[in-house]
Amino acid sequence: MNYKKIRKDNYTLHLINTDRFKRVDFVIRFTKKYNKEEACYYKLLERVLAFNGTKKYKTVKDLSKRLEYLYNTSLGFSFFTSSKNMVFEVNMSLVNPKYVDDFNIEEAIDILREVLVSPIVKDNKFNEEVFTLEKDNLIKSIMNVKDSSESYASIKFDEVFFNNTVFAENNYKNIKLFEKLDNETLYEKYRMLFDSFKIDAFALGDVEDEEITESIDKLFKGFSESEDYSKDLYVDLKTSFSESKEEFNTSQSNLILGATFDKLTDEERDYKLVLFNTILGCMNNSVLFVNVREKHSLCYTIGSTINRFTSSIVISCGINKKNYSKALFLIRESLESMKDKKVIKPLLTNAKKTLEISYNDFYDNAKKIINYYYANEFTYIPSIEDRRERILNMTEEDVMEIANKIDVKTIFLLEGSINEED
Repeated sequence: MNYKKIRKDNYTLHLINTDRFKRVDFVIRFTKKYNKEEACYYKLLERVLAFNGTKKYKTVKDLSKRLEYLYNTSLGFSFFTSSKNMVFEVNMSLVNPKYVDDFNIEEAIDILREVLVSPIVKDNKFNEEVFTLEKDNLIKSIMNVKDSSESYASIKFDEVFFNNTVFAENNYKNIKLFEKLDNETLYEKYRMLFDSFKIDAFALGDVEDEEITESIDKLFKGFSESEDYSKDLYVDLKTSFSESKEEFNTSQSNLILGATFDKLTDEERDYKLVLFNTILGCMNNSVLFVNVREKHSLCYTIGSTINRFTSSIVISCGINKKNYSKALFLIRESLESMKDKKVIKPLLTNAKKTLEISYNDFYDNAKKIINYYYANEFTYIPSIEDRRERILNMTEEDVMEIANKIDVKTIFLLEGSINEED
């Protein structure tokens, strides 16, 4: 796999040449500093652009037929947050021209530009019927988060643990903002994509650089970039200790615990924390799985995840509410046991093998590859090979070093109000 970065006047081109995929992926990411009011509009825009129609392709059916004719080329939109920034993404996946005779990339890129810059607009508004329908559908999908106790528990926990940061924001919390969205303002926010965002274009696949570069230059004709984005993605959490519960109409309860790490060095955050988390809660014989689920049968599921930008870890498990105190005790006990060399030593080899498998998967996952090079636009992320080598040589003491820096900050229980016996 070869990577080349080309800085253009109005965007940055990332060429990722690899022969591991039969298709070519184009991804455009528009990045801007997070604003929750604007974020609501871009969350709706990902739906409206997909169904609005364009000057050339009046209906979704017209566009779908053309994409299908071009060997099932796919086109999509999505919106997400990335630490202090928000990102509007356009993605296209198409057959590699090397495998067919009557197809060229330029035609596909022309369609992408058509959909992106030439939607049907009247009086500075998108199709009113599409706008109303997709706004209603979006609000319904946001409200449906309460259909999943696990998802609802997660957003309620985040509001406490990540208080006063972008990580505490969620669509459900901001539902009143979605209800106030109007079509004319949506069009204004859409127009900002072309002059108010940092623009990154990724081309991944086994294709000729020159052909791609010329096509993408045409795609961004008339675009300009803005510096209105955060170059520092790291957040200093100011969370005080809290323990809280919220009742929920379900049989299963969800226990979530959040902890921070005191003054991690770059090496600790980039390497040691990853190994620590794998041993704690990311493999089938992890400390949490064995202690809480296997030995005591106190939970349905349990695992841990880390957030590098806040130097934090979150432990989640599904339990019966009567097991709350015991499960919490065992989780704390598990964290304490990570300081014990006798606990870490027999798990170290398996943890390194687990990470090795994960690193091997990287090269077969287009999204992971693109995410890696995108993240490096803002901060240093070690390469897979660097992580592989460094973690391979780590010891029990490296893991114990991280365990000695952990501080539990937030305990949240979404308490099921329905007894399992019922």
